[in-house]
Amino acid sequence: MLSAVRSLAAGAVLLTALVAGCDNGPAPSTGSPTPTVTTAGPVVDATSTAPARQPHTLVLTATGDARIDSFTYVLDGQATEGRSVRLPWRQSVDVPADGRRHEWSLLVKYRQGDVSLVGIFNGQVLTTSRGSSSGSGTANISGSVLG
Repeated sequence: MLSAVRSLAAGAVLLTALVAGCDNGPAPSTGSPTPTVTTAGPVVDATSTAPARQPHTLVLTATGDARIDSFTYVLDGQATEGRSVRLPWRQSVDVPADGRRHEWSLLVKYRQGDVSLVGIFNGQVLTTSRGSSSGSGTANISGSVLG
């Protein structure tokens, strides 16, 4: 039992010496202040702006063997008209990439034959329409897209 107490006492003395050895006290002063290191975030140019989003593309097509007398396509209330076009006909329209809903339509007046209309937005078919007439007729497509 006495040897156990001596081992315990010797361990306590060794532990106390180790702990005391870790504390070297305050560092000696060199007379100059300790430098302070600061880091800054990324530099941002206040005059730069995010790049503008590219507009979306709405493609309107008309194919067939009919004679086109006139066409009208409308985007957000602004109409564009044309007369006597040969088929196939294709028109690309830029749609602003503004996150808003945009209404569009295509109306074709034709005679003597078949006509097919297709509306394509960013490469995906939105809607189609077909018409056939031995006299005169109209065909149209319309829709809305998110810019």
